[in-house]
Amino acid sequence: MVWIANVAYWLLATCVAAGLGAIGFLWERMRRQLNQVLPTEQKVTLYPSLPTMPKSFEELVGQTNELGPFLKVLDQYRKFYPSSSLPKNVALGVVIWILTFIAFLATGIGS
Repeated sequence: MVWIANVAYWLLATCVAAGLGAIGFLWERMRRQLNQVLPTEQKVTLYPSLPTMPKSFEELVGQTNELGPFLKVLDQYRKFYPSSSLPKNVALGVVIWILTFIAFLATGIGS
């Protein structure tokens, strides 16, 4: 019975690692293609800019749009490359990674 849990653990861990690698690879490819067509002042950095430190508790709790910079990049990419399948592939990779991570937690192997 223990060997089944070990196989499940390694399978799910491999899926999580491969999913993150694929998402990172596709995102970097999309970023490079976008930077080729954007002017210098609008170039997309590897990581989105970090928000400034909150000045009050309301600002700390009220920051709900963490995906804003990523969605902006996806919108820019869609404007320049409307027929590209890269945004769909990134979204599919994120969904698969989330489902695999949920399965990883549901098995109770990590606890």
